[in-house]
Amino acid sequence: MNLRAVVLLSMVSLAVSRLGSAEVSVSAQPQSAPSQNDGQRGPASAQTAKTPDFFPVCTQFSPLPSGKGWTGQKGPLSEQMLRDSVDDIIAHGFTGLEANTHRPKDEEAFILKYAQQRGMFFTHHVGALERFGRDKPPNVCVYSPEYPKVVRSGAEKALASLEDIPPLYNAFIYQDEPFHWGPKSFGYNPEVKAEFKKRYGYDLPPDLDSIRNDPKKWLDVINFRSDYFPDGWRQVHRIVKDINPGFKTVLTHDSHNTFGAGYSSHSELAIDDVFHWRGDFADMFVFDIYPYMMFDFRFGDVARLPKPRISQTHYAFAQMRDLTRAFGKELGFWVGTYNPAWFKNFMGPERLATYWSEREMSTTAVAQGADYLLTGYKIPVDPRHWDSFGQGLRLIQKAGGRLLEAPKVKAKACMLFPRTHYIQRQEEYFNVGLAFELFLRAFGELDVLHEEQVTDDKLDGYAILVLFDVALLPKAVAERIASFVRKGGTVIADCAAGLDEYKRPMTTMEELFGVKDAKTGRIKRSGHWVPRVEGGPYWANRPQNPPDESVFTTDTLKGTALGQPLDLTIISPRPCTPTSGEVLIKTTSGQPGVIHRNVGQGRAFLLAFCLQDTYFRTWQDDKAAPRAQLRALIRAMTESAGVRPHVYSSNPDIEASIRANKREAFLFIINHEAQEPDTTVRLADLGFKIGRIIDLTDDRSVTFLRNEGAVELTVSAPLGETRLLHLLGR
Repeated sequence: MNLRAVVLLSMVSLAVSRLGSAEVSVSAQPQSAPSQNDGQRGPASAQTAKTPDFFPVCTQFSPLPSGKGWTGQKGPLSEQMLRDSVDDIIAHGFTGLEANTHRPKDEEAFILKYAQQRGMFFTHHVGALERFGRDKPPNVCVYSPEYPKVVRSGAEKALASLEDIPPLYNAFIYQDEPFHWGPKSFGYNPEVKAEFKKRYGYDLPPDLDSIRNDPKKWLDVINFRSDYFPDGWRQVHRIVKDINPGFKTVLTHDSHNTFGAGYSSHSELAIDDVFHWRGDFADMFVFDIYPYMMFDFRFGDVARLPKPRISQTHYAFAQMRDLTRAFGKELGFWVGTYNPAWFKNFMGPERLATYWSEREMSTTAVAQGADYLLTGYKIPVDPRHWDSFGQGLRLIQKAGGRLLEAPKVKAKACMLFPRTHYIQRQEEYFNVGLAFELFLRAFGELDVLHEEQVTDDKLDGYAILVLFDVALLPKAVAERIASFVRKGGTVIADCAAGLDEYKRPMTTMEELFGVKDAKTGRIKRSGHWVPRVEGGPYWANRPQNPPDESVFTTDTLKGTALGQPLDLTIISPRPCTPTSGEVLIKTTSGQPGVIHRNVGQGRAFLLAFCLQDTYFRTWQDDKAAPRAQLRALIRAMTESAGVRPHVYSSNPDIEASIRANKREAFLFIINHEAQEPDTTVRLADLGFKIGRIIDLTDDRSVTFLRNEGAVELTVSAPLGETRLLHLLGR
């Protein structure tokens, strides 16, 4: 009898398994959580099985930093030591293991059997079944009739190995972090040429250089080249589901290249983004970014001072959340751990001292909408990191599977991801995560809306649209945004896009803001600063003659706008000439600083300076006062529009985030290196009336006040701690 049969028999005898100290039960065969609409997710997932009553958190079987289990001894491990190891992993809040334990076969069989008896689920890495990669054309074209045959043959062999693994929760079946590594990944075979002509009606240009001055062909070719990947993945997914439909398929998205940081980075071109690829080829999308253990892939001097450290995580999570919400998929996250298996060159005293990093990042991921966590890579080697991680995960497990039934609440504000701007201008669109973070802290919540989702003037129901560093928009998108404002929406921008999709002059956005001749410049930054400890830090993807970031223009805002006193230096001012717009404040040089215009039933605000450059300078100069003024100015804009967020934290360095359904909600409080531990949290419009709030740390009720239809409470989260509150309806 093989291991699968043994496990199936044991499952029959175990009606309900318990996960030790976490005290959350697991169904005998973990299945996909159903898509939770409640007005907050996209179309229902194809998988509608029972939601697990645990929160899925997976790790690799690896040495423990302390305790009775395996701590790295060489040679065979006793069954008792294997049991102790699994027990300790469970006691730290983990509910799953990777099926490949990298132990001898007899030990692996025991580990999997015992872990399954303890109620754990399993994740497996099948390998890249799509048979194409980043840096060269595939041997068999995805448009060839031979492609599905080759994929099926490989998939049948790869999936056969799953027979000796207990029923899987999910499996990774694609290449890790896919992206196009520049033109070297492009093929020019007959099938590619035929497919391009069928789609666009003309012959595929022989190379990119020949079309750099033809915006229409450039846009067509870049989109076609990016589409090659999902055209293959869709075929792979159908084949895998035909062979074995019993597990959730997973794809890991890239840390940076697919979030706007491709140009002059590893992918060389601005070509790919996660939403453009869409989501109809996997059940779950996992992504990874490690602002503590490595670097966050920002460009230039911004990368050398990674503050606020969490900005790129929030920005990338919003893009992933947009993808998975729109397509009814699950969202996962790789949590970087203090372990030399992955971060050897980055481990040092500073990262050792941030023992709370795994707890902070895992809780942030769940707060931002993750439905699944996986350690990348292995268990922390330091006891303090391990213990703090366990404290955070045990707290998450007190909510358990109910979190899967309470998705991240859809924000009332969204930031546009301007794909056409990204492709046509061929410049990074990742440092803008700084502006995203500023608005998030000022308003309390913020989503990303992809340009391709602007199909009408409803903008997916958002009340506020923010446009940061958007100099180019498809004309149809610009017109829909203008109509959105006329019908009562609010737009807040630091740039008036003056070009359409083919780089032709366009006045739609300038007319919306009531200005003309609006400038769009910002500091050009290049290269990734890699803060390596072993071997020393260095620049990656840095050109030989990088732009001089010390040369930039400044001006000063001094006075009052929207009732907010301002006395701050603005970086990269963007002069314009007012027409019908109202100048709320001028700079000391006499240029417009902030412009407002009522448009129909809505309103438009234009900040006549680069928000990301200005905000980052406050971190470089370590000046909290101008940061507070920028937050207050943006918050005043949202308040003047009469829009209040679902959640708001008065302390900008303490995150407050909500997951909810129509019956209950979970409030996450996360300290992002705040020295002041207290914050006042305001909650509103959750879809039910809050009757009781319970702190899941000690199961005690929390005092709160009602104020103008909202709920307010004061919470303390000292550095290194996370809080999770359960909100119950009346």
